[in-house]
Amino acid sequence: MPSSLHLHPDSLSPDPLYGRAGAAGRDGWTRHDIHPHALLRVHPEQPAARRWADRLDLFHAAGDVALRPDADGRIDLLLDFGTELEAEFDLRIDAGDSGNTNPAGCHLFVSFGESLPEAETWGLPTTNPTQTLAWHITRGGVSSRRFPARGFRFVRLQFHDVGRRVTLARVVARAAFAFRARPGDMQCSDHLFQRVWQASAYTARLCSRPQTYWDGIKRDRHGWFGDARVIQEATDAVFHDPAPAAHMLQHLPIDRWTMGVPGFSFDALAMLRQLILAHGLDQPALTPLIRNAYALAKQFLAWVHATQLTRDGVIRQDPKQNFFGDISFVDWSPLPMGGTFEEMACLQLKHLEALHHAAEIAGWLGHRADAEGWTKRARHLSASLRKRFWRDGRGMLHTLNQTTRKWEPLVVLPLGGDNEFRRKWFRPPPKGPSGPSRHATALACWAGLVDCAPMRRDALRVFASKSIPSIITAYFLYFEQEARARCGEPGSAILAMREFVGDQLGRHDSATVWEWFESGVTDFRQWRMDDWPKSLCHGWGSGIIPLATRHLLGVSPIAPGYGRVRISPAADLPWTFAATVPTPHGPIRVEKARPGGRVEYDIPRGVTALNTEDGDALRVAATTPRR
Repeated sequence: MPSSLHLHPDSLSPDPLYGRAGAAGRDGWTRHDIHPHALLRVHPEQPAARRWADRLDLFHAAGDVALRPDADGRIDLLLDFGTELEAEFDLRIDAGDSGNTNPAGCHLFVSFGESLPEAETWGLPTTNPTQTLAWHITRGGVSSRRFPARGFRFVRLQFHDVGRRVTLARVVARAAFAFRARPGDMQCSDHLFQRVWQASAYTARLCSRPQTYWDGIKRDRHGWFGDARVIQEATDAVFHDPAPAAHMLQHLPIDRWTMGVPGFSFDALAMLRQLILAHGLDQPALTPLIRNAYALAKQFLAWVHATQLTRDGVIRQDPKQNFFGDISFVDWSPLPMGGTFEEMACLQLKHLEALHHAAEIAGWLGHRADAEGWTKRARHLSASLRKRFWRDGRGMLHTLNQTTRKWEPLVVLPLGGDNEFRRKWFRPPPKGPSGPSRHATALACWAGLVDCAPMRRDALRVFASKSIPSIITAYFLYFEQEARARCGEPGSAILAMREFVGDQLGRHDSATVWEWFESGVTDFRQWRMDDWPKSLCHGWGSGIIPLATRHLLGVSPIAPGYGRVRISPAADLPWTFAATVPTPHGPIRVEKARPGGRVEYDIPRGVTALNTEDGDALRVAATTPRR
């Protein structure tokens, strides 16, 4: 089937509002009516339907179409809206033809899908929300119905018991988008990177709400801090709106692990740090939210340190707490099975990273005693984890007590009960340390543990390994490739993410980044996630945007509100590009006009740009006025 995906002709963005203005409401939403983009199938075939299909336009109504049924009274249509949407679905049907022989009217089944197989209901059921809805349309007039908002691209309409004909008088998606402005953008000569960047930006936008971030718009229509951390970094680089993160952080639990995932709880500290770096401390409406979020984070860390640590200072598996799958969740990718919390490096490294973030935030807010206390804890924990999990010449061990030789992806994780997964994880006798994993080694870099040339070489060997299973989520691939960039290979890191996400987008004609993707899986399993519906628009997959901002554009804020920025265009790639990075002082403009040329910057007043190598202020133009 030829591509029916909508992409902006210049930017390759799947965002239907790219270059357009939607209706901005006071509630933080931007709204726009999106019309069907293509008619992929109609049964029975009929000229009226094909003439209607020729008039389809994403941005304008195509008018009415009268459809006749087959001999059994059935009509079946499959519509493509051209891009992923989070929208209400509005239908207006005229079933009042006098030839309708069924006095009770006709029946319509409406099926929604992020993918064609899902809309076709090929064994991919979902209740997040319900995938297929029934509508009884009475005979004798016009009936209208607006279906509740959900995530979809494709819609299948199956009419039954139709008499002479029915008329589609209105078919439209009432779409709502977070963010009203787009001050950040990217134009790159490499078309695959351009498409990946823009699809990632749109994925992050769809998963953003005015006061929180969702994991996905079909499944997990709520916020998890671990996913939100990546979405926040992406949307800050494009839309630069503090509201979703600032309001989400007001709901940080202070006496339990959020969603039963300790690592995700620590990600809230990273979100607070990012909020301050991107938006500063001098916005009257934002500052109280930041200070309240800091108070919650401080209480949360106090609870952790008082109740959730062993005498050695590592996170323990408290039997009084509820945990996602009874394990320390990291990622869906293949991982070593087995080990208690105390024996799992990734969780302990998340704690270490959070302590560094907490100390930095406390310093910015003027809480010197807090900063000193958390810095001391971080120093002691760093020495302990290095001794406990790092092996010179190899990298960071994943678990100290692996139970099975085979590493398994957690997409096979059944929730609840006594099942094979739990027997494999907890019951076999331990076989000793697992060896290094991509996950543990990457998180060691993020936590500041990989701090010398020999350790960076060890980490790069792990990332280049052919024997360690690959990452299957764009989510954790971002953490791995950011760590790889920090260890000295920024260009290869960007190319790895470009190829992974680009393969998924191109192979499936997709508008958004999926929750997970395995290149070698080409049968029906690519659409399934065992016991719940796989998300094909998952905000945690948008990490190529912050990766490229740091290592292609070379822009990293190092003081609140972009007061100071480290400039380091490290990726030596044969591309030209022009981009804007939004700041509270106005946009930083970045351009590389020739493949072998220099990267040029226009830095707004109020931003001090520092050179990575010597820390001296760069001599760059400061022409953009402060807003």
